[in-house]
Amino acid sequence: MKTSLHRILTEDKIELVGLLYEPETPTEKILVHVHGMAGNFYENLFLDFIAKTLTDQGIAFFTFNNRGCELIKDLRKIRGNKRTIVRIGNTFEKFEDCLLDIEAAVRFIKSRSYMTIHLSGHSLGAPKVAYYAALKGSDLASVIFLSPPDMVGSALKEKSFEMEYDTAKKMIADCRGKKIMPGIIWGDAYLSANTYMSLSDKRSKVAIFNLYDPEDKLELLGKIKIPAYTIMGKKDVALIILIEETMERIKRAMANSPRVETNILGDADHGYNGYEQRLADALREWIKNSSSSLNHYTL
Repeated sequence: MKTSLHRILTEDKIELVGLLYEPETPTEKILVHVHGMAGNFYENLFLDFIAKTLTDQGIAFFTFNNRGCELIKDLRKIRGNKRTIVRIGNTFEKFEDCLLDIEAAVRFIKSRSYMTIHLSGHSLGAPKVAYYAALKGSDLASVIFLSPPDMVGSALKEKSFEMEYDTAKKMIADCRGKKIMPGIIWGDAYLSANTYMSLSDKRSKVAIFNLYDPEDKLELLGKIKIPAYTIMGKKDVALIILIEETMERIKRAMANSPRVETNILGDADHGYNGYEQRLADALREWIKNSSSSLNHYTL
């Protein structure tokens, strides 16, 4: 396995960093991975298992930081010879900007002559890759949801939701949307008022896996027209409803996808602790068994 560090540039000139794992024998197949809320391209242990398992099978793997990486992150903005620092990270991210980040990663991968591109997202990365797949992913081979969260439902179940929502709304009205909200949000997050609304409001673009609402048709998932695979364990804290119902509603919503599969990965938790190899094996089998009917990017 060959491993290399790369710096990629988004359309709005934000520099992101990622690791590319490649098998010894050249391949056209690759999995591009989007990390979750305040995560990064290396901290989840399951990434190590995925990298080895896929490259052993002759499949490359690229995992990269998006602008929502870590809590507060200083990122470089590069315009020609001018370099400035912008402060983003999870605290200040805007959900819709995930399109810019994923576009940059896919563009980089295409420049490396990878033609069969699978896209996965873990936790908050799952709605991000769903959003990308629905709007811009027509040439992807497949999209993979790892522990997809109901962001709106998760916010609503918090006892402090009404107070936090009203605080964010007032701060935005007072032109303080970029300021950090008082206190810790959702147990471990420090969010600006703008970011809080971007990640929890039912009118936000993040409102994709709205499983809390039994009447919600999950309409954005219905716009995805490529194969899709969902993996989740029974002990995942992201579950809002029973896991069987979660999987069934996702499958039902994706009527326009040519192939939809789900995998309940035993008692796995949100980070797949103790299930890392089983997760890697499941991804290997999904990609390995992808037929020629899947999309291939052509130069």
